[in-house]
Amino acid sequence: MLLENIKFSELPSVYLLDKDKLPNCAAIYFVSDSKSQILYIGRTINLVGRWREHHRFKQLKRFNRKDRITISWINCSNQINSLPTIENELINLYKPPLNWSKVFAPIRRITPAETALQQSLQQLANCNTMIFGFDPIADEEPPTIYLVYPVYDRRGVSGTIRSALKNINKKASTLKWKEYHIEPKYSGKFGYWQTDYNGIRIDLAPFQDLVHFMDSSTRRTIAGVELMAFSSEQLELILENTPEFKEEASGLEALEDDPIPIKIVDKKYQSNSNNESVVNVETWEELEPMAEGESRVMNRQFLYVDDMEIEVCSNENGKHFVRHNVYWWIEHKHKNPDPKYDCILQNLKNTVDRLPTIRWSGYRFRLETIVFSEDDVEVESVLLPLAMFEDLMRGNLNSRFNAKLIEEIKSGEYTSKPEDSKNIKLCVWLHSNSLSSLISSNNS
Repeated sequence: MLLENIKFSELPSVYLLDKDKLPNCAAIYFVSDSKSQILYIGRTINLVGRWREHHRFKQLKRFNRKDRITISWINCSNQINSLPTIENELINLYKPPLNWSKVFAPIRRITPAETALQQSLQQLANCNTMIFGFDPIADEEPPTIYLVYPVYDRRGVSGTIRSALKNINKKASTLKWKEYHIEPKYSGKFGYWQTDYNGIRIDLAPFQDLVHFMDSSTRRTIAGVELMAFSSEQLELILENTPEFKEEASGLEALEDDPIPIKIVDKKYQSNSNNESVVNVETWEELEPMAEGESRVMNRQFLYVDDMEIEVCSNENGKHFVRHNVYWWIEHKHKNPDPKYDCILQNLKNTVDRLPTIRWSGYRFRLETIVFSEDDVEVESVLLPLAMFEDLMRGNLNSRFNAKLIEEIKSGEYTSKPEDSKNIKLCVWLHSNSLSSLISSNNS
């Protein structure tokens, strides 16, 4: 029996509610909807008897209210001993969605494979996943699209991606993501994933320092979903610098045309998903470097948090920054650190690298001249994006408090005390507030 060449339209079949008309024979049976999508595959030595008390009948009956469900079968009376093998091969070949779901799971509908693919790609795009390349050469392996997601040292979005793809796998769909490898815990537990759609494989892997390639990346689509992508020049440079990888990926090339040219099925996934389980990993909010000898013109305003004065600078595009000396004053009780003696740039880099988020990994700190337009004051300073400043103030929570106090702060139960230092007070305040909200209220 050539399992790949079964013509389902030519198989004998009955309507789901006419299941009593099924014959008494050993069989492999198929449950399908009106679009001939296979929902379930099973085996039995007595077809009509099996369907008198089938464990999926109530579930299928609910589907039948909106779509006509039929049962078709292949008579296997002469192959009873081979039934388990044939059933497993057919399930692996056609991946019917209900075979991959729990019997009593609250499945409201079958999710088409293209919808599940687009939903998962959109969630990967929200995690700054990039298209590394496409290998169209099909020897023993199918044509493969290679995706990479950002990691930095032992930190990354692997946990977010694992959660998102496992949620996709819970859907009643033929499309499933398989985590085929997990790096050891000491290396970051980064996951490697694969899925297949219409003969094309999609491979997802971690990529160290990917943030450095984002600014000069291009944009390409897979299954109609837009992601950042390596340009031909970027890919060629990487392959030239890693000859061993170039030899393994001889057919790899930058993706140009969409290998899965389908339209967006679910319109809400055409833009960023609102799924709360997905955490957006934003690229840097860096300002373009100033030419030598020039000054950067900024406006400033002062915010007040728990008797602390925090200066916030703004450029003409409405981006907000905090000068490094404000951070130094709150964190180290030292208002005017010496750039060389205090190793400002290296200290900032080291502090950012210790944060639990990879959002600011590799940020290029610069000491530059800033002029405030209101009073023509000129200072030498490093500008920290406001969101970075907040992350830095929240980031060292574990080193400042014991486990009980950390829990109180995260739950909003901790109240700052008069004897608390400035960094403690601001750390507590930022766990339930944002400085940007004060800027908005001041401007209104």
